[in-house]
Amino acid sequence: MLKLADNTEINQVSLTGVRALVLLTLLLDEPKTFEEIKQAFINLKIMEPDSSDDIIRIDLNTLRNIGCEITRAGSKTNYKYKLLEHPFALKLSKDEIGVLHKVYNKMRSYAGIEIILKFDEFIRKIAAHVMDEEAREALCGISMLKDFDVKFVKDLLNDCKEKRILTLNYKKPGEQANEKVVSAQRLVVQNDNIFLYCYDFKRKESVTLNIKRILSIISRERGNNDINIKTIDVKFFLKNSCILDTDENEQIVENLPDGKLIIGKYYNEFLAIQRILSFGADCTVIEPTDFRAKVIEKLKSMRGVYGG
Repeated sequence: MLKLADNTEINQVSLTGVRALVLLTLLLDEPKTFEEIKQAFINLKIMEPDSSDDIIRIDLNTLRNIGCEITRAGSKTNYKYKLLEHPFALKLSKDEIGVLHKVYNKMRSYAGIEIILKFDEFIRKIAAHVMDEEAREALCGISMLKDFDVKFVKDLLNDCKEKRILTLNYKKPGEQANEKVVSAQRLVVQNDNIFLYCYDFKRKESVTLNIKRILSIISRERGNNDINIKTIDVKFFLKNSCILDTDENEQIVENLPDGKLIIGKYYNEFLAIQRILSFGADCTVIEPTDFRAKVIEKLKSMRGVYGG
């Protein structure tokens, strides 16, 4: 009998299987030289120091026989064995990844940040089992979070749930970085950006911050539930022809034969206008009248830019 590093006893028959699994794990991690493989076996006590090197060659062939493609250790591979393919990996074609991309984009069009985070985690789990590097990169590239620090996004999401008070180091384009003290309220996805909706204590108003411009979070403090977050409240009519995915700040107050009457509570005027414009000609602002006038002016301005 031999023993593994944790003193688990194994016989000679199971030892062959153990070495094969260990060898597969080693090569999945990165290419290895013959000596690196041998030393790992010795350290794990699944091979004696004076054992024949043929044991390792047999183990390499065992993996090849079950469907693994392993290079020879020559000058072209820097004298390392490289695992090119194994039967336990997922194989995804460009067309299959393209379909997944379309499904993801459809989901993203209406999903909130929590669902997007779950999908990102799901994609990464799948990608971990894709052997082909190009396919793996293409699969990971589906996620809109590929260019974000996912842990940072998750931390900000928790800050919003707890309504924590954050001291941020924030930098607008073309300006010097400055500190902001805000009450985190909500994370929102718009196009390919993620915004932090928060209350700015210095400006005493709700603001929207692009999280990629947050250089660092200097401190976190327990939230204050007494903060009165002011919103822009807009009442509008939406035709039935427009498919609506209301967000948590919108409420259908009346169903009419030809559409719906909705009240939306938005963090600032810019976001309110953007939301109303997203509905196109299917949306009519009812009140407030001054906000309605600003939407009309915005539409005139856009018409002037694009013509027509």
